[in-house]
Amino acid sequence: MKSIAIFIVVLLCGFTCQQDVFSELQELSGTWMMESKRGAIYETWTRTGKDEMQGRSFKLNGTDTITLENVRLSKLEDGLFYIPIVANQNDGKAVTFKMINANNRTYVFENKQHDFPQRVIYHLVSKDSVHAWIEGTKNGKDGRSDYYFKRIR
Repeated sequence: MKSIAIFIVVLLCGFTCQQDVFSELQELSGTWMMESKRGAIYETWTRTGKDEMQGRSFKLNGTDTITLENVRLSKLEDGLFYIPIVANQNDGKAVTFKMINANNRTYVFENKQHDFPQRVIYHLVSKDSVHAWIEGTKNGKDGRSDYYFKRIR
């Protein structure tokens, strides 16, 4: 009986914690920008449902908008998932990264089977600053790319 009670408490905490984390990640809502060597890169996030957000990264080329990535952030029964579709990668198919850690406003999503990256991380530095990065191993070498965004809307 005691083990059943512990199981129920753990299960409820998992759902509540997941809901709290999803609420925290809604701070991404809005438009973000970072300067890069190839020009400005933008990221927009919108809440599209009770348990989902949509994100998009893009750059501007004159009057053209070039989409780099479309992302769904979805809370499902078995966890919270970061699900990108990256232009010209993975045959246009979505790749699923499951959240494995949320601590101190840093959210780690992982897919060990993906070629690169295996992890996508977002750190909500402040209400107007986000540090995101991707990391993992490619061809036997560790790699990481950092993205420092400032809120513009």
